[in-house]
Amino acid sequence: MKDIISLLFPIQRHLHTHPELSFNEFRTSAFIAQTLKSWHIPFHPFTNIKTGGYCDVGEGPVVAFRSDIDALPIVENESHPVKSSINGVMHACGHDFHTTIGLGLAKYFRDHPQALNHKTLRIFFQPGEEAAPGGGELVVAEPSWDAIQCALAVHVTPKAKTSRFLLFDGPVQASSTSLKIQLNGPGGHTSKPEETLDLIRLSAIFIEQLQTFLEDSLKKDDKLVFAFGMVKGGDTHNIIPQSVLLRGSFRTLDNVVLEQTMKRITEFSVHFDKTHGTTTTVRFPTNCPATINNSSLAQSFARFMKDTGHAGQLIENRAPSMGADDFAFYARKVPGLYLIVGGGGSGTLHSGDLVLDEKLIEPTLDTLAGFIDQLDLSTIR
Repeated sequence: MKDIISLLFPIQRHLHTHPELSFNEFRTSAFIAQTLKSWHIPFHPFTNIKTGGYCDVGEGPVVAFRSDIDALPIVENESHPVKSSINGVMHACGHDFHTTIGLGLAKYFRDHPQALNHKTLRIFFQPGEEAAPGGGELVVAEPSWDAIQCALAVHVTPKAKTSRFLLFDGPVQASSTSLKIQLNGPGGHTSKPEETLDLIRLSAIFIEQLQTFLEDSLKKDDKLVFAFGMVKGGDTHNIIPQSVLLRGSFRTLDNVVLEQTMKRITEFSVHFDKTHGTTTTVRFPTNCPATINNSSLAQSFARFMKDTGHAGQLIENRAPSMGADDFAFYARKVPGLYLIVGGGGSGTLHSGDLVLDEKLIEPTLDTLAGFIDQLDLSTIR
């Protein structure tokens, strides 16, 4: 593994210094393809996505590994020893490391095919994870998805030491759904609100009553984070507008609660119209489900870490994040396992101050290769 690790450090540095935004990862895709070609591994572009692609190593039932490849519109701290060469674009969420790890797995199993134990590892280099809607939903609609038996992914964090793995049996990342509601009425003069529908006032009532309705509808253990981020209506002080636009989002750790919430918002709006005479439209422009780890896969990973003497590197029973990741679409289609990997370093994700320790590559690659080696697909339920 040491010889592979020495190849991966410059790869990660190249990716970090040449970031590209979601669905514009053309140079990144070309670099991945050229790197794989140099290792005699064919790279396959996606059928219906302009960037990204996948590669296969081994033969047999197919296990997927997701490496997201896009960066963020963030200005990187100039003091960083390795920094973006593109002003205003930065790998501020660790996707340069995710891509490097995917390439490392391809190289390792290309050189040691017997370690796959009659399995195929299909590594998806996915574009647009940071976009909404993102690339995950597109990948699972690709023809290359059809043979997948289970899916794996990692996400680095500066909040844990390198070689640490945060494991969740069940929810690991929240859903994220955007909301667009428009209240409509006849409009009128502010001197005579009684002769029309005062949409500014009614939108305030709508916001308050909707949030109360949703809170009252939850069961004791359900968690829902709901907030409006934009209220827009009217152009001047003396005209009651004909429409008010509300935009917001909500998140939950339970995909049943997600579906129920969408239904309840629509039902509330219909009832509100009947009560107040408004005409309301409700849309959910983007909708990413919660990422739920498969219990069989989570338990298998925990056993692997303990059986190989690495129990001390395993961190369990932490509270899941209310952030979102479109690996959720993978894990909704097939059994999925999404691991949080300690990255050391400093700063926070989605910040120009983020720095991750490149030493995370070796223990992450070692652990993933060992886990994939021993993974028995017949035990996954």
